[in-house]
Amino acid sequence: MRALKKIDKMQAGKDFVIQFVGLGVGEHEYEFNVTDKFFESLDYSEIKQGNIIVKLVLLKQSTMMVLHFNISGTVNVNCDRCFGEFDLPISGDYKLIVKMGGYEVGDEDDDIISIAANEHELNISQFVYEYIMLSLPLKRVHPDDKDGNSTCDKEVLDKLNDYIVEEEEGDSKDPRWDGLKDIKLN
Repeated sequence: MRALKKIDKMQAGKDFVIQFVGLGVGEHEYEFNVTDKFFESLDYSEIKQGNIIVKLVLLKQSTMMVLHFNISGTVNVNCDRCFGEFDLPISGDYKLIVKMGGYEVGDEDDDIISIAANEHELNISQFVYEYIMLSLPLKRVHPDDKDGNSTCDKEVLDKLNDYIVEEEEGDSKDPRWDGLKDIKLN
């Protein structure tokens, strides 16, 4: 049976520090509630509000640790279409490998980091933030309602439609590119 360590109030920094020296070899589970306080404490965060559960399974071995992050919850973001705020559901699974006592301390890959042999704790706040950001879709727009209609701000969409420029029939082709049609690739 694995022990579940639950941390309710999160602040970027100190609450994300895992003391791994006293942990035995094997699996250890943690659960973090990431709230607005976490995002407010970061100067560079484009997210200011959120309610996210981060479940972490740490597999400690003699010379390394494997961290499995499961992220789920909602973040408040601005719509890319109408710039209105809405709560966007996110979820994702990520893995981080921590090599302990390596000679190339600080030499990092996307999923592998090295720490010195004399280290006794690991601050995962930066990884939690990065994994939350990776869970966001590239295009963030209000979801459609049950009838398939946009839930974006109608007034803003009407204003945007006033500025749409439609192409004329004769302007659809640029003669400078006509020479590319004759190129044979095979």
